[in-house]
Amino acid sequence: MARSLASKINQKIERLLNYPGCGDIEFNSRKTIWAATIFGFVHVLILTFSFLFFVPELTILIRYGFTCLILLTVVLIVIPYTTRHFKHYITIHLIGMVLVTFYTIYQLGGIATSAGLIVACLSFVLLSIPLQSIPITILLFTVYFFLTAAIGFMDPYLTIPEQITPSRNAVIWMINTLSMSAYSLLFVVDFITKQHRFEQLEANKQKEINEVKSKLFTNITHEFRTPLTIIQGMTDLIQKRPKEWLEIGTEKIRNNSFILLRLINQMLDIAKIETGSMGLQLKQADIVSFVGYVTELFRSVASDRKINLRYIRNENPFYMDFDPDKLVHIISNLLSNAFKFTRAGGNVTVKAELSNAEDHLLIGVTDTGIGIQPEHLERIFDRFYQVGNTAGSKGGSGLGLALTKELVEILNGRIWVESQPGIGSSFYIELPVTREAPLSQSENLTELFSDISKTVFAGLSPSTISHEKKSSVTDHLPTVVIVEDSQDVALYLEAILKQEYHVEMAPDGKNGLNKILQIIPDIVLSDVMMPEMDGIEMLEKLKSDFQTSHIPVVLLTAKADLDSRLIGLARGADAYIAKPFHENELHIQLKNLIEQRKKLQERYSSLSEFPETSDETIKTEDSFMIRVRNILEKNLGNEEFDIHGLCQELAVSHAQLYRKFKSLSNHTIADYFKLLRLHRSKELLAKSDLNITQIAFTVGFKNLSYFSREFTEQFGISPGKFRKQEFH
Repeated sequence: MARSLASKINQKIERLLNYPGCGDIEFNSRKTIWAATIFGFVHVLILTFSFLFFVPELTILIRYGFTCLILLTVVLIVIPYTTRHFKHYITIHLIGMVLVTFYTIYQLGGIATSAGLIVACLSFVLLSIPLQSIPITILLFTVYFFLTAAIGFMDPYLTIPEQITPSRNAVIWMINTLSMSAYSLLFVVDFITKQHRFEQLEANKQKEINEVKSKLFTNITHEFRTPLTIIQGMTDLIQKRPKEWLEIGTEKIRNNSFILLRLINQMLDIAKIETGSMGLQLKQADIVSFVGYVTELFRSVASDRKINLRYIRNENPFYMDFDPDKLVHIISNLLSNAFKFTRAGGNVTVKAELSNAEDHLLIGVTDTGIGIQPEHLERIFDRFYQVGNTAGSKGGSGLGLALTKELVEILNGRIWVESQPGIGSSFYIELPVTREAPLSQSENLTELFSDISKTVFAGLSPSTISHEKKSSVTDHLPTVVIVEDSQDVALYLEAILKQEYHVEMAPDGKNGLNKILQIIPDIVLSDVMMPEMDGIEMLEKLKSDFQTSHIPVVLLTAKADLDSRLIGLARGADAYIAKPFHENELHIQLKNLIEQRKKLQERYSSLSEFPETSDETIKTEDSFMIRVRNILEKNLGNEEFDIHGLCQELAVSHAQLYRKFKSLSNHTIADYFKLLRLHRSKELLAKSDLNITQIAFTVGFKNLSYFSREFTEQFGISPGKFRKQEFH
């Protein structure tokens, strides 16, 4: 209860003394001085009113007490509202307290009869330490030193008032000394505690810096891997098939080169901001038209992704100062994110509106995308921070929004975000209106775009070259489903696999899962970081579903670190290939997995007992096949039992069971059921006294000639000859 009350009081004090932009060191200084002022106020209040009621003749100390109470009250009121000049105000206040105290010591007749005020005055000097300013502390100690020396030299000439008797002086000396000693003890303990806490914070900060550096290298290499995969892959395709791939390949290489250049430029911009070398190139122009021009550059992206893009603006032109280069990067970064996380059929809206006083311009970018979880909103603009590889996350270097925020701050603006998960996000930029830069013509701003638009919009605009798939008969080829959200990577994968596989495509994990359940392919090749549903989540769903648990899954991803690889393999991935990869490496991995699949079919196509295995995946499939076989064997003689009855027993659909069983055993359910009946009839012919007709009926054949024909085709001998041979 006491701890809860203390926590609530502490929270109220923190809300009272803190303010936006207040650092930890300054906040602790404000808190320490405010707490010390309360301590001093209570101490002086008790002593002053004690003198007033019990020793009213101590007029000098009573006047001093009321003067201190007034000064301390002013400090308690003013500190919460003092921000910019806090140190200066506290310095003036402390000097004032020192001067008032020494004047009272002078009236009391010197240091010996000061009733302990010389000790109390030292506490005012010590109170300068939390300000963490050496000049201020030196100043106060200097004032204290010279005033103490002055009072000492004047001591022979001072008169001791009659009311300051030796006994009263000793008692008040004791009270002030004990009180100041207690205060000093609390001050020192608090200082040591905070010092330890700061050391811990510094250690944590250093650890966080090291983690950020590690994360930076991981994220940047991750971001580099996908465009490098496309550049490397397209280069190989151009070398092997120049006529087919020269035009589209060179375009893809060029676009992905610009993506790499944009990443490098972001890193260089961050470095410039850190060193303070990024200057402003302000121009005065119609900012409303400029924002509209930037927005229109995304029109083709919106059309390609079937997203409705709108621009809401003031009807009249509005001229103000802005840096075109920085503003185009700010708006394009926000629009890129909006398109990245908005599904087809959604809306992206850009607004440019003036405040009522026309002293600020508000630019808003709103989408109807997946939104941001509340716990991520506070850190969304932190450098290298990523929301995480959750559904809807498409990764990133963690530089885009951080760079956007710092560019906005360079323009003396501010940026914030409002978001609701599942509904969408709105990013707002507020820029101050000034008109001090030279007026620019619109032609000059248009020229600017020719220099930077390629790097800003690389990877967003759809390809202008269409690449039609050639139809071919692929029924005899194994089927691979490629789940990849990058169109360029998907195009490259299709190009290198279509000669040996029937290729099906899916743009994300959700669509990929549906397609895999629909067609039950021979193998799945999937990216990890995708919208809607990531590759790991899709993998878990596939491996936990009996319909698809047998399908080999290869994770193809830019996250090449060991931890990511281990996570993928632990969740059931059959192989994990890092981008960029060599074409032969991918072919070998897929071929090996297809061969393993064929061995699995050999295992289940036979009616003999399954060999022992330690592979948990194979054990799962063994369990499924044994269950199916037991149900079929139990119904061998049931003429009416068919695949529909088996589906009811297993609680699955006809199509799902058919695809799963065919994929595992390379048999249809009907063929496998017939094979079981024929093998059972063979056993009965060899071991029972039943005649051939009875055996045929027992295993479910109601047509004797059909039974004889199927038996002969399967075993190369008629039922009659087989029995004679067995009993010969």
